[in-house]
Amino acid sequence: MKLYSLLTALCCASPLYADALHTWQQPANTQQLSEHGYWRILLRYEQRADQQWQSMVSDTKFFVSPDGQLNPKAELEATLNALSQPAAPDQGVRCLFPARVAWLTQQLAIPAAEIATQACPALDNWVSGINAHQATLVFAADFTNNPSSMFGHTLLRMDTAEQTEETRLLAYAINYAAQTNTSNGLEFAYKGLTGGYGGAFSILPYYEKVKEYNDFENRDLWEYQLNLSPSEVKQALYHLWEIKQINFPYYFLSSNCSYQLLALIEAARPNTYLRKDFPVYAIPTDTLRRVLLEKNILRKLVYRPASGTSLAFHAQKNSHAVNQKAKLLVTQVDTSLDGLTLSEQAQAYEMAYDYLYYQYLAHETEQHTAPSKLRQLLVKRSQLTIPDQRHTPPQPAVDPAQGHATARVSVGWQAHQQQNLSVLEWRPAYQDLLDNDEGYRRGAAIDFLRIRLGYNHQQQEAKLLNATLLNIDSLASRNPFIRPISWNVALGLEQAALDAGVFSEQEQHSVGFVRGGAGISQHYGEQTLCFSLTQAQLQIGNALDIGWRVGAGVKLGCRWQSQTLGQWLLSHQTLFISHEDAWQHSELFGYQWQFTRDSALRLQAEYQQQDTQSWHSIGASWLYYY
Repeated sequence: MKLYSLLTALCCASPLYADALHTWQQPANTQQLSEHGYWRILLRYEQRADQQWQSMVSDTKFFVSPDGQLNPKAELEATLNALSQPAAPDQGVRCLFPARVAWLTQQLAIPAAEIATQACPALDNWVSGINAHQATLVFAADFTNNPSSMFGHTLLRMDTAEQTEETRLLAYAINYAAQTNTSNGLEFAYKGLTGGYGGAFSILPYYEKVKEYNDFENRDLWEYQLNLSPSEVKQALYHLWEIKQINFPYYFLSSNCSYQLLALIEAARPNTYLRKDFPVYAIPTDTLRRVLLEKNILRKLVYRPASGTSLAFHAQKNSHAVNQKAKLLVTQVDTSLDGLTLSEQAQAYEMAYDYLYYQYLAHETEQHTAPSKLRQLLVKRSQLTIPDQRHTPPQPAVDPAQGHATARVSVGWQAHQQQNLSVLEWRPAYQDLLDNDEGYRRGAAIDFLRIRLGYNHQQQEAKLLNATLLNIDSLASRNPFIRPISWNVALGLEQAALDAGVFSEQEQHSVGFVRGGAGISQHYGEQTLCFSLTQAQLQIGNALDIGWRVGAGVKLGCRWQSQTLGQWLLSHQTLFISHEDAWQHSELFGYQWQFTRDSALRLQAEYQQQDTQSWHSIGASWLYYY
């Protein structure tokens, strides 16, 4: 009897739904909804060179129409048709593509009573389980040890209405990443640049990402709480539901984590078009700045320092005696603290606990004994009846969104050995040691795809002066507890002062190069960073006697930055050139003064000497960041 009643209801309902479909299709065509920018956002349509639209998703499960990937109008009509058809629980178009249906019903003012019965328990339970009321765009600082994160990373946190700053860790976070199964950095870089990986969204507890970034990778987190309404946040979740099982082509420079999160924010707020500003590449900090350009989009900014940042801060604040006792406590919990005041004893126990926990997470201590020591340190600290002596490290004055833009173009003049050149340079990303580091990680520099061209006025010829594929300086400062290795690596094409295989004061020729080294760096106060690195290099070119040469030696330098006096860099390098059996000395002096956040004047001088011969150059350039 129940089955008969159900069949009768469906049969009687069909004409009603058919009439409703007819009333929906006409205004949809009149309003040209299939050509609306928001429909293209939800379906990921992009315009090809022949001006036709094609979705970047090829998975047929993403479409209702068989022609959906290439035909936005057919997809919209098929969606409306499916909306008029009853379906089994979780199988209807409203359950599979809720963001599209929500927008269409709003645009066409479709009453709920006219929509065919489509129960969606799986979707409803998923959305209610996340219980999102607000959204936060989180930026994780750059991490030079991982190619996928060397420019930083962004993710989107979903906050509930009840959460406070103390309980934000319990929220869910939306992450997009390449689907890889390799730890080989070179393989990842190659496949990431060429689209060799698929990318997918995931949603997981925020505390897991905090543990990964803040603790394991020692990266500061910046939480930009967005001014999205609960309905906009829900629409973003609806769109995530539609794409969470979809693999997108992953490109490290373009279709990356930040680019895909822009699409999610576009889905949350119709008529917000963010990705169009990144047609070629998308650097996370640039996408962050673009989001914050939206009117009244930022509600609040929260800084979450990394474990290493907190350790360094407290090591600087504590006395030498406290730091020494803390290091002893890590190895021997019963170390006597005689000679320390009560507050200093508390500081020593707290510092020892934080340092041992840092070592434990980094697998720098015995994993089976550390938990017991951590408990003993907590017991010892609890016996001191005074408040916690820790302080939160102060938030840097400039956050990543306020730093200079990452792309840079410059024009200038250079003179060497009585030759004058006009110089043009372009760099898409990211930061070098003379750039203003406000908003960037101190001591970290990544020069990517830098091209430098020169026109020699005496010889009336243009030439490629430098083509840097990649140049990384990771100058992490040491402190009493954390003593990281500083390192650098660079590869590309450059001009070398040589001719017929030997050093020359008159000629320069192009050589390919790979160089790198490792050593230590140390901050002296807030403004000065000095470094000492071993250095090795390989150069390859026709101008070399046997087509290649190697050198090894040391590189020393200091960088100084002042808000009022700009950035200064002085370095010295000494290499023994094996094939020529000679020592080559190089000095570099650089100065940069900021006119504004995104414009600067740079002066630079270089000097090279080998035996009794030398080469020198000076130059000045105006830099614009965009």
